[in-house]
Amino acid sequence: MTALRLHAPELDPAEAAFAALDLAVGAFEGTPPRLIWRTDAFARLLPEVSPGDQAPAGLAAALDAARRGEVAPLSLETGQAPLEIRPGLAADGRLYLKVSDAAERQEAEARRLADRERLLLTSRIMSVGEMATTIAHELNQPIGSIANIVRGLKARLSRGALTPEDGVEALDKAADQALYASGVIQRMRSFVDQRQPQVETLDLPRLARATLDLLDWEIARDGVRAQAVFDDDLPSVLGDAVMVQQVLVNLARNGLDALRGAPQPRRLTIGGRRMEDSARMVELTVADTGPGVSEAAAGRMFSAFFSTKPGGMGVGLGICRSIVELHRGRLWHTRPAEGGSVFHIALPTARQEDRA
Repeated sequence: MTALRLHAPELDPAEAAFAALDLAVGAFEGTPPRLIWRTDAFARLLPEVSPGDQAPAGLAAALDAARRGEVAPLSLETGQAPLEIRPGLAADGRLYLKVSDAAERQEAEARRLADRERLLLTSRIMSVGEMATTIAHELNQPIGSIANIVRGLKARLSRGALTPEDGVEALDKAADQALYASGVIQRMRSFVDQRQPQVETLDLPRLARATLDLLDWEIARDGVRAQAVFDDDLPSVLGDAVMVQQVLVNLARNGLDALRGAPQPRRLTIGGRRMEDSARMVELTVADTGPGVSEAAAGRMFSAFFSTKPGGMGVGLGICRSIVELHRGRLWHTRPAEGGSVFHIALPTARQEDRA
């Protein structure tokens, strides 16, 4: 790849990097500013501006902004696609402009969002796969009850011992069990539904209760006391409900795994409160009273492919952190002195301008 320059035969390291990365960057000097160097990508986007030419009006505005120390991108309408101009001022006083095709940038952002959504979908499917035993049990229970009710009705009908009132009562019970099974399936379908992220005001206590409902059989099987404890005056948070619930499900399942086989009392608590050191943040916690993790494991738990579970893939916590950071928040872990583990999620409160 080549680049044009008027005054110096060799590129400095920064300009060489711009050229190697195929970034559309041009350097300007003087008053009025004139183009002294450009990458090939810059020439493709602005072929009408050649080395030695005075900066046209649109670029001159960006150069003036750079002299004032402003680095916010400016938009430039051309005969082709609209361009985004990002100015910069070098230590030697040379002015740089980075140009990008707004349409290409939007397409790249759309591809990034699609890739992220596929990753999140894969994570949700993995979570459901890990809950397969739970799902099978939850479905077998109502299906077995319906089968028993139908067999009982058949036996009583064959003996002529079924009254209309008893038949209606039995059918009502069978219908209730069918609706319960349908609800289990609907919960799973909602959890793995592939769609674009939707930003809305989140009801965090409701999400916490729905998370515990999703894991209710595991909670009952292992004799865990699970609860959601939230402050009454908790501020609103904006985000994608499915993504945030995915984080809570992953963290809660980690807690249940840790509690399995632990001595009683076994407690799992999802909590929410306003952060003490920041009025603009809400803190969610997922705490368990299990054996906890070692200091060495605590330092590596967010590393890719590290897991303390036998057969674990070590990707769940990394995806959780990515989701939280996508919501402009933080995820971290602490080890209470009394034992167990606590995962903390800090999310920014919904600002008035975010609601507009």
